[in-house]
Amino acid sequence: LTSPQDAFDFADKVGYPVLVRPSYVLSGAAMNVAYNSGELARNLQVAGEVSNEHPVVLSKFLLNSKEIDIDAVAENGEVLCHAISEHIEQA
Repeated sequence: LTSPQDAFDFADKVGYPVLVRPSYVLSGAAMNVAYNSGELARNLQVAGEVSNEHPVVLSKFLLNSKEIDIDAVAENGEVLCHAISEHIEQA
């Protein structure tokens, strides 16, 4: 999303809570959860200037859920190895 209004529109559409992160961050300290519009406004300020050059990614945050990763390495369409892992921290 490239404007604060886009972020508020998305949150209104999917409902709170939402996960807020700068587009260049996959996980970690720069991610925040907003449970309402006031928290979303604060999280957008923390994320920095929201613009075309500094977009923010918002996702619906699911309560009481598990985060599962599935990774695989393939060659010529054949899976050589795979791994399924569950995060032990709260998703």
